[in-house]
Amino acid sequence: MRSGAVAETMLPARRRKCRIDTLALARHFPTKQSVIEMAAPAHALRLAPRRRGRPPIAGLRDSILRAAETAFTRQDYHEVQMEQVAEACGVGKGTLYRHFPSKRALYLGVMLEDIARLRAELEARLATDDPPVEKIERIVRHTLAYFWDRRFFFALIHPHEHRRDGEREWLRHRAQLSRLVQETLEEAGAAGHVRPVSARIAAEMLLSMMHSANRYRMRGDRLEDLAAAVIDVFMRGVATPAGRRVLGRRRP
Repeated sequence: MRSGAVAETMLPARRRKCRIDTLALARHFPTKQSVIEMAAPAHALRLAPRRRGRPPIAGLRDSILRAAETAFTRQDYHEVQMEQVAEACGVGKGTLYRHFPSKRALYLGVMLEDIARLRAELEARLATDDPPVEKIERIVRHTLAYFWDRRFFFALIHPHEHRRDGEREWLRHRAQLSRLVQETLEEAGAAGHVRPVSARIAAEMLLSMMHSANRYRMRGDRLEDLAAAVIDVFMRGVATPAGRRVLGRRRP
């Protein structure tokens, strides 16, 4: 026996260094926790690494989007700075960039949020038994009102339709909105409220008319007047009876 081991056995029991076999102890004196630990694989007992940085703040992404929406509403796209959005939210630039790595990503996030909210609101307003033609009017009035103070949305909407970053997500949301308008037009066609035309093309035409009316309106234009003009042109057309007769004579 080694001298060190002999010296250790000569010490009083209370001063000996005891090496406890924890697994053996758990087998003889099992507890609920020890049973779980013995049944679990070794890799499951490893502690999860601590996440670096601050814990996520509930609702922070929504707060960033609201602050960004306000900034894009009040200023042109090129004038908005990420620093001012971060300051409006009360967070640092690093936190803002962790959620949105660029100003374009932030802008796209605001657009996706807005178009999804618009579609949800339209769906709620169209879930009635009202005549389909009144639903078309409701689509126009609510859409123009929704974006009346969000002209930035229309300012860069077309360039973003062809960008790779977020293109699929944007096109998916836009297709859902277009489909909602198309279904309403199909309903109006079945009720005899509109002529038998392609509801898909008519839906895109109506969306484009609302886009143009809001994008290119002048100072002093009233929401109600623009909504009435869009509804009248879309539902009645711009041709007078005389104009229709001319077109009728030119058709083969």
